[in-house]
Amino acid sequence: MIVQEAELDPKYQALWKKALISAERKNWDYVIDQVLPIVTANVGFLDGRKLLRSAEGEVVGSGKKFSFGLSGLKPSSKKDPAETIADMEENVFRKDPFNLNANEQLFDLAMKLQFPELASFALETIRGGHPENTKNMHKLAQHYMAVGLPEKAAATYNAILKVNPRDMEATQGEKNAAASGSIKNQGWGSANFKDAMKDSGEAAKLEMLSRQGMTQEQMEQFLAETIEQYNADQGNIVIVKRMSDLYERLGQLDTALMFYDYALTLNAGDVALQRKVEILRDKVQDLKIADYEREIETDPDAPDIDDKRAQLAEIRRQRASVVISEAKTRVDRNPTDKGLRYELGQAYFNAGMYGEALPELQQAKSNPNMRIKAILMLGRCFERKNMNDLAKTSLLEASKELLVMDATKKEVLYELANVLEKMGDKAASLDALKEIYNADYGYRDVAHRVESSYS
Repeated sequence: MIVQEAELDPKYQALWKKALISAERKNWDYVIDQVLPIVTANVGFLDGRKLLRSAEGEVVGSGKKFSFGLSGLKPSSKKDPAETIADMEENVFRKDPFNLNANEQLFDLAMKLQFPELASFALETIRGGHPENTKNMHKLAQHYMAVGLPEKAAATYNAILKVNPRDMEATQGEKNAAASGSIKNQGWGSANFKDAMKDSGEAAKLEMLSRQGMTQEQMEQFLAETIEQYNADQGNIVIVKRMSDLYERLGQLDTALMFYDYALTLNAGDVALQRKVEILRDKVQDLKIADYEREIETDPDAPDIDDKRAQLAEIRRQRASVVISEAKTRVDRNPTDKGLRYELGQAYFNAGMYGEALPELQQAKSNPNMRIKAILMLGRCFERKNMNDLAKTSLLEASKELLVMDATKKEVLYELANVLEKMGDKAASLDALKEIYNADYGYRDVAHRVESSYS
């Protein structure tokens, strides 16, 4: 995948020579102008990308407060990874070379291209711009282990421990990486390893792997062995999926997602695997969102709080875009499945696209198992669009069909009470709240609202 200077088109070779001269003279703006067209046309020219990022860092300056968003980049689902990377170079990295989200996206795109060296470069760039970001360094170390570079993984874990000496995961990771490096240096090559794993102990190990009660140490041992197998045969989907599963069990979800994604490139038609990737990606995004929400709530006046809010908004926007795209793909594959229609309507609703959600939810109503949930969400869509009379009709319809005061009926009545209050019908709103009050005194703020109406 890596492109060398000699493999470049002659016009780019000439530009590269000029760029090197400009770099010697520290004319960084010229370096950027000369190298940018080379790397946008040659995604594999890693030497050029490294010089470009270095020059961009010099121009931006070490005192620059780096942003976290992806402003300036307009991703297109129609573009292949190489085209998206070229867009990012021109529209994001030129102004903000250490952009956290953009470099994480570059990592993902590089893995889709099966270009681990570029993926390493993306995470190393984050490390250069955000040296205290141990979460990124963990991801980098795991990546180095996954691609058979245990020495670099060990060095990265050591760097984490310099920032946080009490990081137990880094301590254990450094030990595992050092052990793996020792095995590699002793010459236990891939062929010998494959032969060694053919003995009778392999069957017992694989049987243990299928059990849910493995200890942390057992899983880490299996992972180390599976990584060796992966290095020997990176196209073996069974090994890739096994390694993905182990990373997930060990809680290293970012790395698990990376390898599940790779497994999907090996077998794009595996619907179950595709769904697994979607679910795990949602989980990773949920954890990121929770982290930022916690940081913002804990210290709302922190100097970088605006950047964190912007990053949180961008993650949510990206999450919504991905969820909608995946839901639409599932609907396109099976347009008669009303459950999938509901999922798409829910995705639109969560993204604030209420008009787009309506036709999907209306179709989902015809599925008896989804009917009440679809009607409830329809009511919410109408309410968000300030079409309160239609919201009232939908919620009343759902309430009449629910004969038992369960959690769903309480939710429907609560939404109905809020809509009626917006419409100025306080008496009807209070009646809906009283239905809940009679069954569940502690439900949300119902008791306060009902009791205060008597004072």
